[in-house]
Amino acid sequence: MIYDKILTICTLRPGRSPAVRKLEEVSSHFYCERTVYASRYYAGKQAGSKLVRMVTLPRGVYDAPIEADQYCILEDGNVYRIDQAQRDLDPDGLPATTLSLAEPEGKYELYKDRDGA
Repeated sequence: MIYDKILTICTLRPGRSPAVRKLEEVSSHFYCERTVYASRYYAGKQAGSKLVRMVTLPRGVYDAPIEADQYCILEDGNVYRIDQAQRDLDPDGLPATTLSLAEPEGKYELYKDRDGA
């Protein structure tokens, strides 16, 4: 696989107000696009989420695990909620993580925390 794009994994900081809850960067990774096939799309739809993208990224020994409650900012600048993170091997036999990405729920914008506060 050719990992030729960069994504950013973020967590949503706690807060009572949507204006306070901002995305905090956790890590950056190279990734490659995958195809969301009909079976995965409809399985997500039955679970109540709309899977719109799927990406695979290489997994290093010391990388922090990526969880389903985190968010992902792809190279196009859009924010996606990580619906599922599957740890497996890529077609070359190397450790990889495949992320199923859904549109974030809620009626408010998710802002990236730029000042670290």
